[in-house]
Parts: sequence; structure tokens; C-alpha cells
Amino acid sequence: MDAYLSTLHTATTELEVTQVIQRLLEDEGIYHFGRVLDSPKAREPNVYWRLLELFSFGTLSEYKAAQLPELSERQLEKLKHLSLVSLASASKVLPYDDLIRELDCAHEQQMEDLVIDTIYKGLLSAKLDQQRRLIEVEFVVGRDVRWEDLQAIYESLDQWSVLCEKELDTLTDGVNTAERESVSKRTREREFTFALQDLRMAYAAHASMGDDADSLARYDSQYTSSEYQREERRAGTGDM
Repeated sequence: MDAYLSTLHTATTELEVTQVIQRLLEDEGIYHFGRVLDSPKAREPNVYWRLLELFSFGTLSEYKAAQLPELSERQLEKLKHLSLVSLASASKVLPYDDLIRELDCAHEQQMEDLVIDTIYKGLLSAKLDQQRRLIEVEFVVGRDVRWEDLQAIYESLDQWSVLCEKELDTLTDGVNTAERESVSKRTREREFTFALQDLRMAYAAHASMGDDADSLARYDSQYTSSEYQREERRAGTGDM
């Protein structure tokens, strides 16, 4: 891109400017043209500047409806790639028939080849579902943005930011609740452990004092019940 900008800067005639734009539109490695559009030389009233604008923001359908210079085969294919990017940005599921029509393809195989080529160029990530005759979009690069569209983008980003803040607050509340429950659980576990130790010490004290059999039997019945033993096992394993 820097080479094109440098050549454009030194161009002294409309023909030279046109030649730079033509080569730029032929270049298969360049799909964003904002820096060139901002150049005073490129913005001079010229049908090729309008063509550059269309490659930046427009689609094949818009080109066919306008009166613009004829495209070379490589330029036409490039515009189809860009048109596919716009379509994929608008919808994550693209029917075969719509793509064949919008990309002006002669048949289904030509359309599939165009999609695959766009994927290889890194402009798109998608799956071709030949059985259902659909393209399922996973990722698509962004195109150049018109100045008049920036406000809408800012508003969308602001709404997204607000939504993220709300989700973050919800997650924070959930974490705080989980921490409180964890502290409460550990407190109950410690209390139960201390109570269990006290019971064991009391039982040992009764046994060492030689209490009568009936008293020991009642004590044993109280603290060796199935419920008590179950709580003891839970305390031993930390499963509260």
C-alpha cells in the first residue's frame, strides 16, 4: 500500500492517477483502500475514484447498476470476493441460490470455487453444506467504513459495552455468593469437628469413670446412631 501511496503522491496527471488506481484494484493482496481514498489526488472528480469507492464499500450488484469503467477479469473476481464478504457480514447463513445470483455465477460449482478462493485468501471462514446448499459463515473480515457510518458503529459499541458491564456485575455477584457459601460451609465443618471432638472426649471421660452399663448403653445409643455416624463420616471426608 505504501508504494501505491507514494506513486499517487508524485502523480502529475489524471492518467497517472488512473493507472495507480487500476493497478491497486488489480492487486490480489489488497482489499482495503481507505488510505488511498483519503489521498487528495485520489479524491479528484474521476470515474476511477468512484470505482475505488465501490471497491471500498460496494458490491457487484451496485457496480452493475452504475455507469463505471469496465473491469478486468482479475478486478471482477476481486469485486466478487468483496461482495461475498459484505454478504457474509450481513448473514451467517447464505443460501446457494442467493450467492449464485448476487455473485453473478454461471453455475453452482463456480460459486463454490469463488467461496473457497475467498476462504484461502483469509477474507472468510465458512463451511460449505452441499446437502442443504448453504454456506455457514464462521468469521469474516471487516471492509472499509464510510465516515457517515461511524456514528452507528460507535452506538453499537457503546451498547455492547453496557451489556458487558451488566454481565460482569452478574458474574461478580455470583462469585461473591459462592465465596460466602464457601466460608459458611467451612465454618459449619469446623463447628461440627469441634463438637465431634467434645463428644469423643466426653465419651472417653464417662468410660474412664466406670459409669454403669445402662448409662454407657444410653450414651452409646445416642452418639453411635446411624445419623451420628453418617455425620462423622462426612466430617472426616470434608463432604458437607
